[in-house]
Amino acid sequence: MRAVCMILILYLAAWQVPAQTADAVYNTVSCSASFSSEIDPLNPMTVHFHDNSGGQITLWQWNFGDGSTSTTQNPVHTYASGGTYFVCLTVSNSDPLFTCHDVMCIAITIHEPGTCVADYHYTFDAVDQFKVRFTDLSTGNINRWHWNFGDGTYSDDRNPNHTFATFGKYNVCLTAYNSDSAATCTDVKCDTVAITTPAVCHADFVSELDTLNPMPNTYRFYSISSGEPNRFRWKFDDGFTSDAQHVTHHFQSYGTHEVCLVVKKEEHGVVVCADSTCKAIVSAKYFDLGGHMFAGSFPINNPVNQGDTGVVYLFRAEGTKLLPQDTSVFSNMGYYAFPKTLNGSYIIRAMLTPGSTHYAKYFPSYYGNTMHWKGAGILQLTDSNSYVSDIHMLSTADTIAGPGIIRGMVQRAYSPGNSGAMPITEVVVFNDRMNPVKFAFTDKWGQFEFTNMPYGAYQLYVEVPGKYSRLTSVWIDAAGPVADSIRLEVFNHDVTAVPLIAGQGIRTGDLFPNPAATSVSLQVELAQNTELKFVIRTLTGTVAWTGSINCHAGSNTVTVPLYSVKAGMYLFMINMPDGTLVAAKKLLRY
Repeated sequence: MRAVCMILILYLAAWQVPAQTADAVYNTVSCSASFSSEIDPLNPMTVHFHDNSGGQITLWQWNFGDGSTSTTQNPVHTYASGGTYFVCLTVSNSDPLFTCHDVMCIAITIHEPGTCVADYHYTFDAVDQFKVRFTDLSTGNINRWHWNFGDGTYSDDRNPNHTFATFGKYNVCLTAYNSDSAATCTDVKCDTVAITTPAVCHADFVSELDTLNPMPNTYRFYSISSGEPNRFRWKFDDGFTSDAQHVTHHFQSYGTHEVCLVVKKEEHGVVVCADSTCKAIVSAKYFDLGGHMFAGSFPINNPVNQGDTGVVYLFRAEGTKLLPQDTSVFSNMGYYAFPKTLNGSYIIRAMLTPGSTHYAKYFPSYYGNTMHWKGAGILQLTDSNSYVSDIHMLSTADTIAGPGIIRGMVQRAYSPGNSGAMPITEVVVFNDRMNPVKFAFTDKWGQFEFTNMPYGAYQLYVEVPGKYSRLTSVWIDAAGPVADSIRLEVFNHDVTAVPLIAGQGIRTGDLFPNPAATSVSLQVELAQNTELKFVIRTLTGTVAWTGSINCHAGSNTVTVPLYSVKAGMYLFMINMPDGTLVAAKKLLRY
């Protein structure tokens, strides 16, 4: 069902179907680099490397320590001479939407036939953490061994045991040689031995439901284990396992599932600490959601097909955020459906697609029979399916006609020029009585246009789910039939602040209502008590009204009566006591 919806959406995009867009989401995915090596049994100079890394890995970069590299996952490398080489594996993910990177390095000793190669292995005593057992692995015609333990002590034993005095890191070097021919048979290997406090691992993890994943009951699991473990093993009660640090898992059935995590910390192949934990995860509930989209008294194309196609957008409400969840395109009997929807709070928006018979006759509307997302009804999915979540689209006044034109651009707030233009965004135009009359969607450059508009006063508003806009006043008449270059801004927060007048310590809001009949008000914020002078002038400069109002420090709501002001267009001017102009705003009196 969801695949069919996506195909329909891509088809309608060619007709500029209004769609909701969301910012790209970048995910941090854990990679755990790990590898092992094996000497070729037929050629001691050749090493087979085996990648044991965990996570969503697509790139492998090997550095063999002799200047050679490889991008093969499991490479085979032949060294030119014997010795100890520092081999590193870097793993990552090439997908730009994921960040995944880790490195692991180990020392590899190559024993060239006929040469002296110093090599050793060490293990910690199970009882005494300061005691280390060293085992000689050198090859060649060797009959002498000299150990420097890095703490000022030495030994000439082949396989010595050494007890360090305190915690720390020690550079232990083994010199292997032939006492009869030291000039031709001698080699040195050094390695760091870390004597640390006993490691304590504590396994723990958290989980979260991926609410935007179309696959129901997909969870993300994050290890928050302590003790710096470097080995992880996840076990799920449905048989799924993983060795990655963090995993994503889809439960096939609803209910309570057991998830276990085993962590270990390994040093030089020795497990220094380990722990495990299991938790019960109760999977989420999903329900079917659907309803009819009404155009007038009947659902679209019901009882007969009238050539309309509907598109419905589902948003998940989380706090003050609206998260795009799913889209459904439909026409048959006017019924839409969102199967297997996660329980929670939702807002639904519906509209007709361009090309539909009645496209211009109905506003895009929300569940709850409103045009604005803040007034939309919240649909709660808690414990049952909902098949009657009907949406009634509100009618436009598409029959109005006139010679006027209103055009402009919608852009994100605080974006200069065209850098923040918002394509495929709905603009609603209201008449002077604040009744909605028309709507239009911006093009790919964020531009909109209303034609065939009667002369008069209008208000423009941008409707974007989860975003905010201001009402913008527009006036067209015979002297100015085209209102051009209008800029409408969209905000990520509620638009309650008013602009600051530089140097005056005063903020003023917009006039409301505007157009106005009996009185007009505005919000004024002052840094200190001030007497403000208000003047209403005609566009030719004639004073139609004047007065002074004492305002206190803080927020003030100033109301000016308009009974003595005739119908028409005016400038509403605000002045400081010394006559300094603070602001001038257009006012329409009808």
